[in-house]
Amino acid sequence: MPTQRKIDQVADLTDKLGRAQLALVADYRGLTVAEITELRSKLRETQAELIVAKNTLVIIAARETGNEALEPLLEGPTALAFAYDDVGATAKAIKNFNDGPKQLEVRGGLLGGSLLTEKALDQVASLPTREQVLAQIVGGVSAPVSGVVGVLNAAITNVLYVLQARIDQLGPAEEANT
Repeated sequence: MPTQRKIDQVADLTDKLGRAQLALVADYRGLTVAEITELRSKLRETQAELIVAKNTLVIIAARETGNEALEPLLEGPTALAFAYDDVGATAKAIKNFNDGPKQLEVRGGLLGGSLLTEKALDQVASLPTREQVLAQIVGGVSAPVSGVVGVLNAAITNVLYVLQARIDQLGPAEEANT
């Protein structure tokens, strides 16, 4: 008979798996509590989180959300990283953490509904962040607009140059008449 605590944990895991755009499964052996806390704070900056969970509870939550593909990854001590907003920034934060002396051994995960291998962290980390994508969109939209402004500005400037040349041409003639 499951305890209320386990029922609540499964409900929490089900909610997190259902909301997450990216769920990475990793082995945290060899990391100290301070190192895990450091990684958690870095992930919090990207609107993500890292939790340690029992595999049996994660399996139940995965089945409830239709993410049974996670089951083969759930062996041994398991930490789960959930990215809710910016997948690229979360993967980069984990990759940067893994560049240090201690590493979180990523076993794989889910991106959307697709199963990722352990090598996927590098691929996901190479994705642009949300801010970079927005900047590219704004740049793509503003480039044609600035081109139109430049053309209009050049046309107006050319008319002004022609008028100024005509004024200069008529200027000496008026002085001679006076």
